[in-house]
Amino acid sequence: MSPREAVRAKQSRFVREYAVDCNGAAAAVRAGYSPRSAKVTASRLLTKANVQRALRQIQRADAERLSLSRDAVIGQLQDAIEFARAKQDPMAMILGLRELGRMMGYYGPTI
Repeated sequence: MSPREAVRAKQSRFVREYAVDCNGAAAAVRAGYSPRSAKVTASRLLTKANVQRALRQIQRADAERLSLSRDAVIGQLQDAIEFARAKQDPMAMILGLRELGRMMGYYGPTI
């Protein structure tokens, strides 16, 4: 395997690992990058057009496979937040709102 192919293979592994939990540093380590520079590496990789394109492809494939739409997920999160409110469970409400905020783009990617 040439050095260029090795880099592509590592980036591809990073994309697959990032899709698991959206944790850039952890994905970089699992993909074989140095733990000491994992945050910087993840940040750099997430700015690359080919990495972003690959992540979008995985997300689309997952949504199609699971028959999920953005609207359906948001609606279910809203239902869960209302259920937590009825149960008077503030932590569950906060977690639901945080996830909803993340889906709506209020937070950047986790690096």
